[in-house]
Amino acid sequence: MMTVDVALTKIQEAERGGRLSATAAAGMKRWLEEAPFARYREKLLHDVEAENWKQLDNAFFTVLEFGTGGRRGVMYPIGTNVLNDRTIAESARGLADYIQAKKGPGAACSCVIARDTRHNSPEFAELCARVMAAAGVKVHLFKDARSTPLLSFAVRHLGCDAGIMITASHNPPADNGFKCYAATGGQVIPPDDAGIIACVEQASDRDIPEKSLEDGLADGSIAYAGPEVDEAYIQAVVGESVSHARGVSIVYTPLHGVGESSVAAALKADGFMDVNILASQRTQDGDFPNVPNHVSNPENPSALAAAIAEARATGADLVLASDPDADRVGVGLPKTADPKGEWTTLDGNQIGVLIAAFVMKQYADRGRLRPDHYLVTTLVSTQMAKALARREGVRIEDDLLVGFKWIAERIDAAGPVGFLFGFEESHGYVKGTYVRDKDAAVASLLFAELAATCKDRSQSVLEYLDDLYVDVGHYGERLINKTYTGREGLDKIRSLMKAFREAPPKTVAGLPVTEVYDYKTHEIRDLVGSGEARPLPQPSGDLLLFHTGREGVRFAARPSGTEPKIKFYLFARTAVDGPDSLPAAKADTEAVLDQMTRDIEKYLEDVK
Repeated sequence: MMTVDVALTKIQEAERGGRLSATAAAGMKRWLEEAPFARYREKLLHDVEAENWKQLDNAFFTVLEFGTGGRRGVMYPIGTNVLNDRTIAESARGLADYIQAKKGPGAACSCVIARDTRHNSPEFAELCARVMAAAGVKVHLFKDARSTPLLSFAVRHLGCDAGIMITASHNPPADNGFKCYAATGGQVIPPDDAGIIACVEQASDRDIPEKSLEDGLADGSIAYAGPEVDEAYIQAVVGESVSHARGVSIVYTPLHGVGESSVAAALKADGFMDVNILASQRTQDGDFPNVPNHVSNPENPSALAAAIAEARATGADLVLASDPDADRVGVGLPKTADPKGEWTTLDGNQIGVLIAAFVMKQYADRGRLRPDHYLVTTLVSTQMAKALARREGVRIEDDLLVGFKWIAERIDAAGPVGFLFGFEESHGYVKGTYVRDKDAAVASLLFAELAATCKDRSQSVLEYLDDLYVDVGHYGERLINKTYTGREGLDKIRSLMKAFREAPPKTVAGLPVTEVYDYKTHEIRDLVGSGEARPLPQPSGDLLLFHTGREGVRFAARPSGTEPKIKFYLFARTAVDGPDSLPAAKADTEAVLDQMTRDIEKYLEDVK
């Protein structure tokens, strides 16, 4: 093994040769020379000797940030821009320091910690517990894998000051993450996020003490969360039921994640007895071996393919799928009355408007729908939700940035008593106030009740969706994801956002792009006339929302806060003049979205 001095020389040479960025070289030098990183020195020396410059540059060129879902990224044993023992420990210690400073000297603090089925999740969760306990924080630790919404529930149920969820949601197997929750049960938001980040930065400069798990369990600073928390959570989910219909057969897949303990348990507790848990994807496994491309994302139709094949073979009515930490849900349905025929999947917006419409209708039929009830959704979710809310006479809070933490915040700000249902286009849904995060369990329960209710009246769910389109117009959405990894990828994403901000497309789908709502500069800029800018109030984030010359046709651009992606959200609407005109309206909407997709793809190709 080479010496530290030789390694430092090689690092300097790699930087001069352009194989390492200056920031990566500085970070590696620090990890080689400073005491807090001594335990990682051997691995770093090995990588320098092997000249793994690309890997090292990606691992050290920056510090992994807290985004819309906390800290999430690729796992690697060393580095500041990846998930490893050091960055996890810094995150936990920073959180401990922040909640203690916020409550004041001598105040008792507590934190609940859970984790999913990913690689290193058990180790990371235990590490967080050891670090928090050493810092003087009482820890409630789930011994086995649990869902993210259960963690949100547990924070509230146990009266904790914070929560930690070790998960990377639906990311590839190489990823993991540290999701941080406030005492509300919601993910941290300003100003807490900035305060935690500052404390994490301070923790990165020093040794981080750990208490052994055995000592923590012995002295009571660490305690395992018991089954009573799970039972209370399931009771809370079932309490959100809106229908007595149960006559559907379901194929459910947890996609190798934790969903059997939440989604399947809630369905059973709610009286759905005909639930077939897909055997090939039932085992908890961080490699997600029996999912296409090993990506357990229910947003992808391919992730539901095996469950749909099982449903066709067995004549089931409905397919439900949850992601590894069971906060998102995907849905598959037969296209006709014959479940052995052709099937389709729903996108996140369709699932959201179906549940929203169903819940509002059930409340209205029972005389429970009140004028103070409201829905919550985001700026990049379908505008159909607003039309449905208007139809039922309730308001909608739809001016939120991407990230379920903003929906959780709005529930508390607008008043939990009137909250009816919330969703975002990326397959996240919640009903009720028992959590402050999306929950695949309650979404699955409600969708199963919707499917059973439709079946009782000899109507398919797709026919029910068509009825909604006839009432409020046909809405269609499309998502374009572009992935750019590493330091070069970050630069590419920034350059694309700069291009859309400074020189956006003049037309899409043959329509003039008339104005842009820029939530970073807080301006509404005219793009076809005087070019004048009007002030745009909160929220504040890196989001561009473009409007066109046709009502309901617009698109948005934003960098992801949790993945190395830039995302483009496309929206179109076509008026529907009765059931007979619906097929033509659908074709028109799809044609507009197809052309918008081609135009934006062409624009992306032309950006240098």
